[in-house]
Amino acid sequence: AVVSTQSTGEEEYIPVRGSVRYFLWIIAVRYNIWTGSYCLEPWERKLFNMTMVTVLLMTIWTAYIFLPGWVASSISMMSITTNKLMTTSLDMLAMIKSELGR
Repeated sequence: AVVSTQSTGEEEYIPVRGSVRYFLWIIAVRYNIWTGSYCLEPWERKLFNMTMVTVLLMTIWTAYIFLPGWVASSISMMSITTNKLMTTSLDMLAMIKSELGR
């Protein structure tokens, strides 16, 4: 469906309800409203979205790097595993798998 806005007269495409495109469109609209980025100029919105993606990727990367060590140290503090010093991620994963296999 094509809807024209009253203020600018521009036409906006709204996907058919119940489709995957409609679901993604709803997510995009909610993101724009939740972050307030709908009121930014296009270059500001691109800069803002790049910053948001960078922060999200850095958070995921940091969790990927540090979370296994934190979990392993937490488990060893609870005396579930032995108190060996784990030096690599592979050692840590092998230790966790062996404990879960018992």
